[in-house]
Amino acid sequence: MAGFNILTVSQITSYLKSYLDENKKLSGIYIKGEITDFKANFYSGHFYFSLKDSGSEISCVMFRNFAERIRFMPENGMSVIVRCDLSVYQKSCSCQLYVYDIQPEGLGAKHLAFEQLKAKLEAEGLFDVSYKKELPAYPEKIGVITSASGAALQDIINVLKRRWPVAKLVLTPVSVQGEDAPNQLSAAVRKQDLEIKPDVIIIGRGGGSSEDLSAFNDENLAREIFACRTPIVSAVGHETDFSICDFVADFRAPTPSAAAEVISPDADSLRQNFDDNLEWMKDRISRKCDEYAKILDKFSTVSGKNFTDKIIGNHRKKLDYLSRELVFSYKSVLASFENSYIKTLSKLDANNPAAILKKSVCRIEKGGKQIRSSGETSVGDNLDIYFADGKVKVSVFEKEEGGISF
Repeated sequence: MAGFNILTVSQITSYLKSYLDENKKLSGIYIKGEITDFKANFYSGHFYFSLKDSGSEISCVMFRNFAERIRFMPENGMSVIVRCDLSVYQKSCSCQLYVYDIQPEGLGAKHLAFEQLKAKLEAEGLFDVSYKKELPAYPEKIGVITSASGAALQDIINVLKRRWPVAKLVLTPVSVQGEDAPNQLSAAVRKQDLEIKPDVIIIGRGGGSSEDLSAFNDENLAREIFACRTPIVSAVGHETDFSICDFVADFRAPTPSAAAEVISPDADSLRQNFDDNLEWMKDRISRKCDEYAKILDKFSTVSGKNFTDKIIGNHRKKLDYLSRELVFSYKSVLASFENSYIKTLSKLDANNPAAILKKSVCRIEKGGKQIRSSGETSVGDNLDIYFADGKVKVSVFEKEEGGISF
């Protein structure tokens, strides 16, 4: 064989791999096909599958660092478009696609991920009505999980001040969008349930695009809500579309304001109902007293024709005793209700929003426009501060981080 250039198997496979890797036309290409023989390696995290069409089939691999970015789980029979590089697997000298992105053909990846997660959790029973907890009728402590600077918190506060000012509101501030938002939301649910222990929790945010609301479609968050022992109301603020959070929560409200309405009784209506019931009870007691008085009068006019004086006397004593006991019992009940009524009125008056405003709240304006955040001010700004009893003009000379904790 003298004079011939003899190559080893490794040399020829290496040459083929180098040739394909250096061909720019085979790098970053898009290929459409149907997934078959899909396998997700549990230990390595890599995806192994093949792409096929009516005439051919080619092996594919997607390494863990790329597979972790996929928002849905590929399945056999799914028509997809992959972005990849074509190269040679040297051990078997076989052509292979090295995939670093997969998109379902004709359907958005995020929507597909949402539908897959929804189907998975529904099959596990996380949406089952039998697991839904009842909301408390008269909550004393209300937990809120949302952004501290968002409109959702102000909407909730405004509704509760109007309807149920006796309740204490405890906020766990979180980011409601962004990469870390799902982790913050999950941690906040655990903190509210295990540490703060309110009577009910509102979790949500104001409206936004589907992308803005994606943090509420997280699987870990759904499982935290399902495991939570405290009733949870989801108020993601998107009236037409549902989130995974909406499905797993104990109650879904279309907006944060609606959530506050759902969990709070109307103090004014309760006051009116209490007054009406008190009047009804007074009327019933008066009627019963009149009824027994007539019975006593009737017995006093009965002649000896039907009863002896002794029998009449015994009955009269018994009726006198029962009448006194009845009047005493009704008066005791009435006194108890009146005492409870007075205490409730005192508690409502103590938490009257107007009284609270006079004690602790002021309004700050800059150039005639009300401001609600330190972020709306700058050093050197002139501000007007309105208190219940007067107005103060101030200038901003320094700003610091931090604020009032709820």
